[in-house]
Amino acid sequence: MPMLLHSIRKDLSRWRQDPTAILIWIAIPFLVGGLMTLLMSDDGVRPRGVLLLADQDETFLSGLVAGAYTLGELGELLSVEKVSLDAGLKKVDDGDASALLVIPEGFEDAIFDAKPVTLLLRTNPAQVILPGIIRDVTEILLDAGFYAQKLFGNEIRTIRDFHSDSRPDSTTVAAIAVAIQAKIEEVVPYLDPAALVVEVADPPAEVPRAPIGLLVLPGIVLMAIMFSASGLAADYWVEREQGTLRRIVCAPGQLGVFVTGKALAATVVITLIGGLALFAGFVYHGISFSRLAPSLLWTAVSGLALFAWFSALQMLGSSKRAADLVSTFVLFPLLMAGGSFFPFEALPDWIAAIGRRTPNGFVADRLTTEITAAAAWSFDSQSWLIVLGMAASGLAICGWRLQAGFARA
Repeated sequence: MPMLLHSIRKDLSRWRQDPTAILIWIAIPFLVGGLMTLLMSDDGVRPRGVLLLADQDETFLSGLVAGAYTLGELGELLSVEKVSLDAGLKKVDDGDASALLVIPEGFEDAIFDAKPVTLLLRTNPAQVILPGIIRDVTEILLDAGFYAQKLFGNEIRTIRDFHSDSRPDSTTVAAIAVAIQAKIEEVVPYLDPAALVVEVADPPAEVPRAPIGLLVLPGIVLMAIMFSASGLAADYWVEREQGTLRRIVCAPGQLGVFVTGKALAATVVITLIGGLALFAGFVYHGISFSRLAPSLLWTAVSGLALFAWFSALQMLGSSKRAADLVSTFVLFPLLMAGGSFFPFEALPDWIAAIGRRTPNGFVADRLTTEITAAAAWSFDSQSWLIVLGMAASGLAICGWRLQAGFARA
């Protein structure tokens, strides 16, 4: 035990003298994680556009057109602001609105009298979706007005001819109603039965989905662990160049203590770095701190396993440069596939299935379950056995490589 503690203190003391590497291992995941969280944040806020309306007609029909843009869900996307023509053009040109709709004077008379009329719609070229929605709605409104005039033009003009200070007699009202009903009955055979039968089914109960920004967190934590585990594993080459490994191999019974001590020292550093990322994520996303202890323990054990395998990978290289190159070629594909750049929920199912079978993807997937589960300590015993098995097998390979010639080369 004293030798084990001495080995741990020795490595921690040596690594503490190189704070730059540790700061880099911390900074890169924090920078990437911050950008990814901001870009993929899902706070339920919809984009909202501004439609400027220059109503030069100021009639009942032009008012109906303006009101159509604020009905139902369309009203959640658009706000209508009445402006003069000059002010509206300036705002659109400055990018302060999605579009400007100009309703010209004589619009109502032209619609009722079936005369040509031109509406000016000027959109913001810097936006795509909202101006497109406004354009489509405007075309639908014009089509609706055209068909309404074709069907009920005579009746509309009859009603329009009444003065505001006089009321039509009951005979006229009845005649208009009968005429409208007759036209409706004439049109109904073309609409019923419908060419398409739409059956509305009740949607399945919606399962609450974790915000996409929260799902980024486990991958970012694993990125910090992977960078630190890979960097710390390269320390075996430093120990080899200093001749430490040759002395350890020659000393009876010290090899296992040395490998275990280095692994535990690396676990302390990895847990510190992963814990900082976890804590920042818990604070930012408001995750219950009852989940922090199991998440941190999972991070520590997983970090030990990943360090053991990166160490074994380092010892397979013929030189430090070759070993670093191989580790880099392994590291970044694992980060890409294992959910560190994109959460599994944002990937196609077949890619996510592959990613969850990578070592870091497996760890990230279980960590996601922990921070989104109904209760803390959701890790199952099989998951613990897998990561402990990964750690034990990786350390066993390290011991074998040291004895097989890596230490004496």
